[in-house]
Amino acid sequence: MRYLKHTIDLKLNLYAGHELVAYVHADWDGDRSDRKSTSGYLCRLGRSLISWSSKKQCSLALISAAYASQEVVWRRQLHDDLGISAAQPTVLYEDNQGCIKLATNESMNAGTKYINVRHHHLRDLVNNNVIKMMYCQTEPTSADAFTKPLPRPRF
Repeated sequence: MRYLKHTIDLKLNLYAGHELVAYVHADWDGDRSDRKSTSGYLCRLGRSLISWSSKKQCSLALISAAYASQEVVWRRQLHDDLGISAAQPTVLYEDNQGCIKLATNESMNAGTKYINVRHHHLRDLVNNNVIKMMYCQTEPTSADAFTKPLPRPRF
């Protein structure tokens, strides 16, 4: 009760804008003991940060974009239920060009035919115009803070 009393004037500001955008990042092979990566993402609605996550991957094959796409699909459905339907695919900013190529390229070769269900789900979302994968250089990626320690000025 004391906390509520002293923070009554604080509020969460949501700014106008209906565009849902997601940023994704993973620290490839970040844990030296088991070689698993940490995935992080954040979702913005306009300028407002509305969800974020950082999670150690449960398997080596799980890609961060597939992890973030689950949140995007849920957010889009929620917005649809609230009467805020998205006319355009949600942009998913990814710094891994290989991931983008696997998600957007229809052809499979001997090196990629083993790709798991999460990759195929991501490709289906791209093909059905639910998400649009866009390259974003590692440096300006907002999701970096969820996967690795950053210098204080950048954080």
